[in-house]
Amino acid sequence: MATAPPAPGTPPALEIEHKVTGSPQAQAAGAAVMALAKAARSFVLYDANNKLVRQLLEQFRDKTAEALTVAAALPLDFGAFEVKLKGEVVYLDQDREKSMAFKLFRDGVRRITLLQGVSFEELFRLLEIIALRYTAMRQQEDDSVTLIRKADFKSIQLVAVEGFAPAEERPEADVPMEAAFKGPKVELPQDFDLPLPRLPNPGRVAYRELPPTVLSGLLAEESDASWAMSALALGRVLLDEAKKNAWSTTEDLNQYFLELREAMLADNAYGPLKQLIELLEKAGATAAHQQLLAALADPKTLDLILDVIPADVAVLPPSLVALLPYLAGGAALEKMIAEPDERKRALLLELVLAANPKAAEEIVKKVPTLEPQLARTVARGLATRSPKLASEVGKLLLNSPDEAMKLDGLEALLAGKGEISMLLVTPLLDAQSPQVRARALDLVEKRGDESVLSKLVFILENKERPLPEVEALGRVMSVLNPVGAARTFLAWGHPKARVLGGLSAQQKRLQWAAVAGMAHIPGAEAERQLQAIGKEATDENLKRHCMAALSKHRKAAAPRG
Repeated sequence: MATAPPAPGTPPALEIEHKVTGSPQAQAAGAAVMALAKAARSFVLYDANNKLVRQLLEQFRDKTAEALTVAAALPLDFGAFEVKLKGEVVYLDQDREKSMAFKLFRDGVRRITLLQGVSFEELFRLLEIIALRYTAMRQQEDDSVTLIRKADFKSIQLVAVEGFAPAEERPEADVPMEAAFKGPKVELPQDFDLPLPRLPNPGRVAYRELPPTVLSGLLAEESDASWAMSALALGRVLLDEAKKNAWSTTEDLNQYFLELREAMLADNAYGPLKQLIELLEKAGATAAHQQLLAALADPKTLDLILDVIPADVAVLPPSLVALLPYLAGGAALEKMIAEPDERKRALLLELVLAANPKAAEEIVKKVPTLEPQLARTVARGLATRSPKLASEVGKLLLNSPDEAMKLDGLEALLAGKGEISMLLVTPLLDAQSPQVRARALDLVEKRGDESVLSKLVFILENKERPLPEVEALGRVMSVLNPVGAARTFLAWGHPKARVLGGLSAQQKRLQWAAVAGMAHIPGAEAERQLQAIGKEATDENLKRHCMAALSKHRKAAAPRG
C-alpha cells in the first residue's frame, strides 16, 4: 500500500543519506560508511569493470583511510536501520530494500570494527559480501555473518548474534482481515464476465516473419534510451508531486536524480541527461540542479565520457555536444596538453571550446602558458566563441614573444567588443614585424581615440617607414582627430627645403603622409591644400599621389543617390 508524502515541516519518512553533524570522528566514519553502501549497491546496478564502479571503490578506500587517521579503530554498531559510532548515528536509511544496515542487522551482524592498517583486499572482500546481500532478501548462499567469518579477516572484527528477533525490527501490529475492508460487501452477479469468448481452433506452430511496423513498439520498449526516458518521466512526476504537496525536504529525491545521472552516464544516455538538467532547472529544484551540475563538472565525469568514445570516432556525437558546456573544460585542456594522438586532441579541443563561461575564463588565463601552436588553436576557438572572451584572449596574447601569437591577439581584439586600452596596442606600432605593425594600426583605426595621435606623429617624424605604411599612418591620423591632424598636415604639406639639398627623405615621407591624410578630411580647405601641394611638387610620384587623394576627397564629398 502506498504511503502518503510527509506533511510540510516534518522530516521525511526515509532518508537515504544521513547528514552527520557530530564529532569529527563521527563525520569521517559516516563518509566511509556511506561510501561503502554506495559502492556495494553499484555492484548490483553496474558491471564490475565499469569506470563508475572503480571510482566508487576508490572513494570507499580513501574515505576509510581518512576515518582511520582520525581514530585507531572504527567500531560500527549496527541497528535495524542505522549504524552508530560510539553512540553517534553515522548512517540512517529506513528503506528495507536499500538499507545496508537492515540487511546486515537481519543476518545477525551487531558490530563490525575496522582496525588501522586494514588492507584494500580485506575492504574489497567485505564490500563483496555486503553487495551480495543487496541482490535479494533471502537466497540459498550463506548469510553475511557466515561469509565474514569464512573470510578470516585480520583487521576486521565481527560481533554477531544467532537468529533474528522480530521485536528488534519494530514490526507493525497485526491487523484483522475484517478491519482491513470496512466498505459494504459487494457480491458479483452469477453471469459476471460470461459467456467466455470462443477461441479459434488450434493450428500448427510455425515461424512467421513479422513486419517492422508490428515490431516497432516492442523494439522501442527495448531500446537503450527507453529506460532513461522512463526514469526521466518518473522524475517529472516526482517533482510535480513535491511541488503540489509542498514537501519541505527532498533529500531522497535529490539522491534519486544523482543516481539517475550516474546511470545515464554509464549507458551513454547523453540526450536524456541534458533533458534532466533542463527539467530540474525549469522545475526550480535548485539543490538537485546544483548537485547535478557539480557532479558533471567533476573531472572524473570527463574520464567516464572519454573512456566510452570509440577509437575510430573523429567527431563527437550531437547528443554529447549538447552536454559539453556542463563538463570540466579545464580538465579537458590539461588532458589535451598531454595527449599525443591528434584525433583525441581534436575531440578534447571541442570539449575545451564548449566550456561554460566560468570555466572558459580559467582556460583563457592558461593560454599564455601553452606551447605556441596549441595556444593559437585554443585562442582562436575561444575568440570565435565569444566576443567578450576574444578581448581577454587578445590582451593576453599581445604580451607573447611569438609574432604569430601577437597577430592572433590583434585579430581577437579586432573581433571582440570589450574595452581595449591603447597602452597595450601602441607599443606594437614599433614592432620589428611589418605585419604586426599593420594589424596594430588597423586596431588603432577601429578602436583607438585621439590620445594615440601624438604617438603616430612621433613615428612619422622620427622613424623610417615604407611609403604604404606612411600612407596608412596619415589616414589613421585623419580618422582619430580630423581637426588636430589637419593642422599637422598643413605644416607637413609645405616643408621648407634646404638651399642646396632640397627636401630630406623624412620631409618627403611627412609630405606623403599629409597628402594621404587630407584625402579623408572633409571640407574645401583640405581640397585646396591638396591642389597646392600637387602644383608645387617636382616629383612625379607625389603629383600622382595628390591626384589620387583629390579623387578620393571629391568622391567622399559627392552627394549620394
